[in-house]
Amino acid sequence: MKHLNLILIVLLFTGCTTVQFVSPYDEVIDNGLKEYKESINTLAKNLADNAGKKEGTYEENVEKYNALESKIDLLIDRASIQSAGKGCKLTVDLAAKVSKIMGDNLPPEGIKNDKGDSYGCTERLLSMIKEQLESLQKIHETTDKCKSIGMPLDDQGEPKKVSCLRPATSGTAMKITNQSINAAWVVEAAKKSEGEE
Repeated sequence: MKHLNLILIVLLFTGCTTVQFVSPYDEVIDNGLKEYKESINTLAKNLADNAGKKEGTYEENVEKYNALESKIDLLIDRASIQSAGKGCKLTVDLAAKVSKIMGDNLPPEGIKNDKGDSYGCTERLLSMIKEQLESLQKIHETTDKCKSIGMPLDDQGEPKKVSCLRPATSGTAMKITNQSINAAWVVEAAKKSEGEE
């Protein structure tokens, strides 16, 4: 009889507990992603619009890149502390949503680590966003060059070549970056809706 009572108590408590499939929602990461997306998209559009002008050069925008890097580093650090380095693991449905958004740009290590959690996924997606920012910055600084507009001419009387971000480059970079941001948002939205149930 004692064993039966013990089994009933265990079943009662087990029935009252909730199984959590994703990590707790983090409003700081969610809001940080919104702010970052607005800032990076605004910067890329402005740079494309100002290609060849002084205000569109890399040198004139270093501080904006630094501010974006600081924002994304803060979000990475926050997700990293919460994931404790366990890696990325999502529910089957959530993994399918992230895969659909990311397409061929999924993280190389994937989204199925048995010991991981959704914070590990957020951390990896945020790290990808930072890598994309670094690529955009390098392209702007060293690769894309435009004829200067409204600046002094070179020794031959021709417009100088200056660092710029061409509209086509900007569009492609933002498409890839927005994929990663949207995937991270899907993970955060799942955390939020799971917490509201």
